[in-house]
Amino acid sequence: MAVIFSAREIAEAAVEKEKKRKGFYAVVSELSTDKDMKDLFYFLMEEEDRHVEAFEQIRDSLPPEETSSEEYSEDMEAYMDSVVDDRLYADIDSKEFVQNAINANTVFSLAMGFEKDAILYFREFLPFLTEPDRKIVVELIEQEKGHIRKLADMRQQMAE
Repeated sequence: MAVIFSAREIAEAAVEKEKKRKGFYAVVSELSTDKDMKDLFYFLMEEEDRHVEAFEQIRDSLPPEETSSEEYSEDMEAYMDSVVDDRLYADIDSKEFVQNAINANTVFSLAMGFEKDAILYFREFLPFLTEPDRKIVVELIEQEKGHIRKLADMRQQMAE
């Protein structure tokens, strides 16, 4: 059976993913003892807050009943379900999870993975958007790429 995805539902999922990333970055910033790391994750938290606002505006501009004309096969449905699935984000903003990530020195890899997840999700979302909203999301994708570069640079600096 083919599934039709609502652009509004996809935008709502984007809002929730951004909120989870924001929560993770806030806890990393709070728990980090390194000033540069604390500042970077605080910056990332503020960026995700702006992304939440952007996706809320996009979501709120869409009529509740709007659906896409795109119908997906079962394979594509499974793929889209995995893209929307938030189980990856289940515990990322708990203090215990974050402290373990900081202690194990995996916090940068996790954060880069979350940013890559955002890029993937945003790219899958593009076909459902109007041209003005598409431009906003393309800019958000570029910001996420910049976040990955900042995280990679900080990871390198801390390894030296």
